[in-house]
Amino acid sequence: MGRHSRFQSSPMAVELASKREQILTAMVRVVGRQGYEATSVADVIAEAGTTRTTFYRNFEDKHDCFLAAYDALVDRVFVRIVSECDGEEGWLERMRKGLGTLLDFFADEPEMARAAVVEVAGAGADARRKHSEALTRFTAYLDGGRKLHPEVELPEHISAMAAGAVSALIFDELVAERSDRLPALLPDLLFAMLVPYIGPAAAAEEMRRAA
Repeated sequence: MGRHSRFQSSPMAVELASKREQILTAMVRVVGRQGYEATSVADVIAEAGTTRTTFYRNFEDKHDCFLAAYDALVDRVFVRIVSECDGEEGWLERMRKGLGTLLDFFADEPEMARAAVVEVAGAGADARRKHSEALTRFTAYLDGGRKLHPEVELPEHISAMAAGAVSALIFDELVAERSDRLPALLPDLLFAMLVPYIGPAAAAEEMRRAA
């Protein structure tokens, strides 16, 4: 019993973890709202309703906080998408559901979407590397498309190319502040994602189904 109690989280530890999560959420929202460069530690503190002491107890500076917030955001999105892509349906259906889930999430959370897709590009080399790693996590599911036509030789990095095309289109919509339109773009984005694996005719059919 004594050993078990030592490993239980203390109320203070729980409170500190909660404050850290609040700061991470605040960082994403403020950056998504006003941009990474324009965001200050003071802005994040005000959004989180916490103190400068608490902020610096958890993070070295704004950049350190943004990197941690980005990791947490990617994990959150990844959990949502994986729940759709790990089902028993065929690969095409799982890709459609996964992409639809991503677009719905970004439409519902425009600030988070801008932070994850747009502002990360201007947050330094480490942030861009994390963005690249995030895309790699998602492309692992796209690689399943190679099995549909094993006789067709596809480029080594075809999954990254497909994901990059979709990401670029989403980027443009977010920059134009049209995140609410993203779910309606599912057919077009699905076509861009699937065409390398199944060809234009079959991808067009899937696009019509999604519409």
